[in-house]
Amino acid sequence: MPTFPLALRSLSLAVPLLLLGVAPGLAAAPSGGLWPCIQRKVPELAAGQMWSGPPIDNLKWQDDRQVAELVPVLAAQRTPIEDATKQIDTFAATLGPDGKERLTLLFAGLFEQINARRGRIMSGIERYAQHQIALSNRIKDESLAVAKAKKAAATDDDKAKVAELEKQLLWDTRIYDARQQSMTAVCESPVLLEQRVFALARAIQEKMP
Repeated sequence: MPTFPLALRSLSLAVPLLLLGVAPGLAAAPSGGLWPCIQRKVPELAAGQMWSGPPIDNLKWQDDRQVAELVPVLAAQRTPIEDATKQIDTFAATLGPDGKERLTLLFAGLFEQINARRGRIMSGIERYAQHQIALSNRIKDESLAVAKAKKAAATDDDKAKVAELEKQLLWDTRIYDARQQSMTAVCESPVLLEQRVFALARAIQEKMP
């Protein structure tokens, strides 16, 4: 059976984000711990990497009702980027002399929400990896217990106990393997969110007066 670090290199399928402990509300990105993904760990995005407009620190974007209603729609990954761009265009067309300020508020809200969601997912990935390490260690212990029990088995009762131990070992191994196959897609989630906020930032800046 491969060890945990080696198995991390052979992953492929998606896993529900609920398994990662992602929940509503703001949360800080992880600051340490195990990072199992091949992608470099960047705990938080920097607005300056994608935004050349006015500063967005401490902007009260929630106070603008139209912006507050639009932000979660544009931030949601179920909204295709093409549709999000069209909605940004529509929003920009309604703006007056305060267009630059309100577009800045829109980006501030999007950046805050997407960055926070990305942080929650990254924290969940690390928790997920820790659970896999714990399960890997349990499988190792179970393998040793099966080998020891087989060697000592002399009666039918002993053999029945060995069969139960083998059944548990097989079950845990299947769970471990299934979860490992999920990690590649999960590790892509922060990258997809980063790409999304970059694309939305570009669309907003194109409409800046």
